[in-house]
Amino acid sequence: MIHLVWFAAVLLLALLAIGLWQRERIRRQQFERQLRRRTQEMGTDLDTMAVACSQMTTALASSHYPTIVVDHDLGVQLANQRAIETFGPFQPGMSLINLTRTTALEQIAQDAWDIGPGGDLERTVRIEDRPFKVRAEASGEYVGLSLEDVTEVQRLSRARQDMIANLSHELRTPIASIRLLAETLTSPAGQAPGVADNLIAKIVSEVEVLEQMTLEMLDLSSIESGQQPIRLEPIPISDILVDPLARLEDQAARKMIEIKIKHPGRLSILADRALAERAVLNVLHNAIKFSSENGVVSISAAYDTDDGMVTLSIRDSGPGLHPQDLERIFERFYRADRARSTPGTGLGLSIAHHIMRAHGGSISAENLRPPEVGAVFHLRFRSA
Repeated sequence: MIHLVWFAAVLLLALLAIGLWQRERIRRQQFERQLRRRTQEMGTDLDTMAVACSQMTTALASSHYPTIVVDHDLGVQLANQRAIETFGPFQPGMSLINLTRTTALEQIAQDAWDIGPGGDLERTVRIEDRPFKVRAEASGEYVGLSLEDVTEVQRLSRARQDMIANLSHELRTPIASIRLLAETLTSPAGQAPGVADNLIAKIVSEVEVLEQMTLEMLDLSSIESGQQPIRLEPIPISDILVDPLARLEDQAARKMIEIKIKHPGRLSILADRALAERAVLNVLHNAIKFSSENGVVSISAAYDTDDGMVTLSIRDSGPGLHPQDLERIFERFYRADRARSTPGTGLGLSIAHHIMRAHGGSISAENLRPPEVGAVFHLRFRSA
């Protein structure tokens, strides 16, 4: 009897152990299945994250603007090559201010956080004396900052404003003169013998100023847009002086200005004859206009053995140029201080500048060294 009880107890314990083992095996299998599924899910998440990271890196690399990604603590996590070129290398996690050396971007990033995901803002800030248009956008745990250097945009904007202001000024004078002359012509005083002819002659003169301004603007627009064809051919440099000198002969005679030419010898240049003559005409006209009465305008040419260029130099006997004018003298509508009281459009030297660039050459100006006075303009052509 005792043996049967022990046998039943042992059997019961065995069955209980088998049940526990079976339940543990099932539980382990379920855990293993859950672990495999979770591992697969994590692998998918990692793959997705890797793809997203790769896409973000590609987007940053392809951006034409410096782009920086920061976390919630304003630590730099990513920066493209343009950003590194602008601000220098970075270590992941370094603060935004340490990289960019400005608090302006930190404030923009913080404001983007305050706006929240999906929102973006745009501001213009100055970083190391350069203007940047900054766009910031918060997404998830990061803020992306894209910076566009707008130095050239602002320069062009100022140039456009200057152009409009100068053009308005240049148009106002002849238009006001024409109106006054026309009103005088229709008044009783304008009917006096000889007065009408004189008034009409002055009106015609003012109309010619407007016509010259219009032609110069059209020429400049045509040259700048590349619509003006350039036909380069070997030309003796002396040939491009003949027509400009003939056209300005009377102007020089009225001021009793002597034009001296140092014979350039057999130098030849590659040039479009008509355009080269126009550039020389504009510079020579400028030299005669600003030379004092009984002054001298000198023309010379020389060959540079170092770069194979031929330099045509036109020297006046005027008061010279202010240093700040030397930097801007070839801009459209810019007129130096010494030119304010003289008629002109401020386009002649700009046209000469564009013509020389179209020839693959250049034009520059400098003042003569004391005790000599005056300025000299150098037109550099390619040698034929």
